[in-house]
Amino acid sequence: MSDLQAVTGQLYIVDGVMQTVDVTAAVPGILVQPPPNKANRSRNRDFLFAHLTLSGNAEETAVLAQDLLDLISHKFYAASGSLTAALRSAIMAANQSLLQRNLTSKEGMREGGLTCAVLRQGELFTLQAGETLALLGHNFGIERLPPRQPDHLTPLGRSSGLDFRYAHHRLQSGDLLLLADPRLNHLPTDDFNEALVDTDIESGLDALIDIVADESARLLMIEFNDDSLLDLPDVVQPRPREGQLVAPTPQPRRSPAAALPPATPNERRPQPVRDGRPAPARDNMRTLPAIDRRQVEHTARQAGSQAALGLSTFTAWLVDLLSRLRPPRTAQTLPDEAEPTSLTWPILIAVLIPILIAVIVSGVYLERGRVQRLSEIRAEMSQLISLADGVGEDAVQARQYYTDALALAVESETEVRPGDETVAQLRAIARERLDELEDVTRLSARPYYEFSEGTALTHVVLRDGFNGGIFMLDKGNGLVYEYETDDTYLTPLTLEPQARVFNGQAVGTQVVGSVIDMFWRPAGNAVSRDGLAMLDSSGGLLTYQPNLGSTFAVPLDLASEWLAPIAVATFDERLYILDIGTQAIWKYFPNGDDFTANADDRAIAFTEDPDLEQVIDFDIFSQDGGLVLLYRDGRIRYYDTRSGRLEWDESDLLTNGLQTPLVAPTSVEIVGRGLNASIFVADPGSGRIVQVSRPIGQVLAQYRATGPNGEELFSQITDFAIAETPLRVFVTTGQTLYLAVQE
Repeated sequence: MSDLQAVTGQLYIVDGVMQTVDVTAAVPGILVQPPPNKANRSRNRDFLFAHLTLSGNAEETAVLAQDLLDLISHKFYAASGSLTAALRSAIMAANQSLLQRNLTSKEGMREGGLTCAVLRQGELFTLQAGETLALLGHNFGIERLPPRQPDHLTPLGRSSGLDFRYAHHRLQSGDLLLLADPRLNHLPTDDFNEALVDTDIESGLDALIDIVADESARLLMIEFNDDSLLDLPDVVQPRPREGQLVAPTPQPRRSPAAALPPATPNERRPQPVRDGRPAPARDNMRTLPAIDRRQVEHTARQAGSQAALGLSTFTAWLVDLLSRLRPPRTAQTLPDEAEPTSLTWPILIAVLIPILIAVIVSGVYLERGRVQRLSEIRAEMSQLISLADGVGEDAVQARQYYTDALALAVESETEVRPGDETVAQLRAIARERLDELEDVTRLSARPYYEFSEGTALTHVVLRDGFNGGIFMLDKGNGLVYEYETDDTYLTPLTLEPQARVFNGQAVGTQVVGSVIDMFWRPAGNAVSRDGLAMLDSSGGLLTYQPNLGSTFAVPLDLASEWLAPIAVATFDERLYILDIGTQAIWKYFPNGDDFTANADDRAIAFTEDPDLEQVIDFDIFSQDGGLVLLYRDGRIRYYDTRSGRLEWDESDLLTNGLQTPLVAPTSVEIVGRGLNASIFVADPGSGRIVQVSRPIGQVLAQYRATGPNGEELFSQITDFAIAETPLRVFVTTGQTLYLAVQE
């Protein structure tokens, strides 16, 4: 992306009378600021433009407006970090200053609207607060920023909170930006076509005089152009035409405390700029900036010398490489007879050099392609967010725009350039607005423990009761881990998890085959100690008791009839095994530490076919036996196990608060007791965990989580476990256990 220059022009019109502007003063409320010499390193490429409108007479608020703009400029150029964060911080500082003034001053209250735009090379970043008017003209039309005024606007100086509108554009040479008073908002966008579409700044300023007509306005117009302007003559602001009224600009009197020091003979006030170079005065008129040709020539020579230096560096490196391949011979090392000529090294060098050049050239073109695609992604994301903001009440269309913007962010992160700051900011905006649209609660996630490469975590279970502890199943390596924690599960008590069960382990007379699923089995009438129960593919139930540090196994009757068991659950100390191969949920009754099958009551009976072949997970409520089935295609059904009757299904969820259907769910869990019990469903397809009221199928909440690198964590979820009050969500994704909490 080539650097663009900013050519600025200003108009000040009061009741149709154009005010002359002295070269030593700016139009009240307008700021054009190149990077100062002492700017923070991260700000030395940022050109700041601002338009501030305060309530009340412009002459009375001129000093206050200038003080606020000075504060914004100072805070912005002193801040480090991202551009938008620095701009937001500067605007918040100005808002706090104005709010403090309103709360303490006996003068009238002042509120305002502010547009700040920053040019960085070929990109434009815009942040607006309060009521504003900004128009960006292209060769094909005009874009209003924002596309429509929000329903709720918080002006500067009213409260400590602000409603920001953010925009980002990749500029083209010839684009024009107009910052104007919001009092012109009533004018249709098309009225500005002559001033902003396919024209230049001189003609545009002339056209603006006719557009404003007999109204009042302070206007800042900026033309963005490349080096093609170098051979054009300097452009001045339009002179008054015959019959045009002109009035001198009233110069506001600044209070002694706020007065600027007088200008010395060698000092000039800030003028409109082209890449930071001040504009000369002509006939006592404020001129658009002229090109400093000596500076251009110096820059060209500097670029040429840098290119030559780079080439010489590469040549020196190549010479060094060749000398290492074939060291030079000295007179002392020469033999009496000439060494026979060998073509091996010349041939090798002749082959190596084109390969090196090809690699370098290919790398340059690949990098250029990535930079170009990254710029396109930024522009497309910004455009999609703007389109979503402008669709009004069409929630379906807005959701699609935000989703498309997030898909572009994924492309940038995985295929173009991970960690791009602008993409991350746009992704955060799209996520925030999509969450608000879908009534989603955003959680913040951090890695709790990361296992070595090759681990495949598929299940996680929390130890119930007064003692903490987290159990994880690594199916990739056939291991069950215990991670000892305090009773909040937040603080580990050991440095790393310990393996408790592994494939091939001898447990009593049984050898562990492969653990399919596991759950926490509380103590009861049949078993005196609680423990972690694990369903073994060999047809047994393993139980690890942490208090004793021991594991025992019991075989299960008629396990030879299982075809494809995938999950296990418990109710009233009974054992229920979901077998999608036989399309049955097998039932086992407790008998001490053992379990027995009842030939007359072998499986759960349903009043209609539950299509168990498509079920991916299930759970049973520990108090009344309510059964929830989760299907791989997004269906969910809740049954009364005593009658086998269907209580509600996915269609009830869609009428009870679920705006987006489940896409590709993986696991379901019933959490809590009594009336407070609810169903949690993990749906990586939509990147959510959905909380549902157990008895009636009412959606209670939806959760998404942001990972440490900005990723949608729940899009990678394999299993989860919930601890409530406060909410703590433990999530497994491949080789990492995460903890997600509400900020």
